[in-house]
Amino acid sequence: MIYISKGIAGKASTTELVQVIRGSQSICLSDMEAGVWLKGRFSFAYSQTPDEERALQHLIRMGLAEAEAEGNEDAKYWILSRCICCPAKAAKRSFGLSEGEKTILFWLVNAGLRLSTAELVYLLENKVEAKPELLHSDNRQALVELIYTADTIRDNILENKMAAAVCRDSVLRDMLSLLKKKKILIL
Repeated sequence: MIYISKGIAGKASTTELVQVIRGSQSICLSDMEAGVWLKGRFSFAYSQTPDEERALQHLIRMGLAEAEAEGNEDAKYWILSRCICCPAKAAKRSFGLSEGEKTILFWLVNAGLRLSTAELVYLLENKVEAKPELLHSDNRQALVELIYTADTIRDNILENKMAAAVCRDSVLRDMLSLLKKKKILIL
């Protein structure tokens, strides 16, 4: 099973006990659960054994992981579409990033709302320019109205349409690269 971990490792974490912070919760993980969570912290990982599978299922129930049975690009998209990606404190500096990474990071930092994976794919697929009238909290309604039209407003329509977008895989690749570079967090 392919998965990715959600949450932030707390400052009180040790090699034996991992403190995971997600929202207002602080959860301590040890043994197999800690190892499984750490394995999926900065990239997609796979559960290898029945014990890892049980630990992963427990992490999913606690809201600390998202998973799919198959490990293809579609599964990666659906996993990330259920996650909240937000900029890390280190996100302000963008040197050493590709153009795609810079664009995604710019949108995440300046959009004025938490953009979903499908919304990011939509913005890049439609080559939406990051104009001042679409940025920051004062203009979030304009950005929402640009993304959500009569064709995309119903439940999961945008996610389903963006699952077939041409740029979907490159957006996912850039998001994972930003995660590895500690520029974004998955919550």
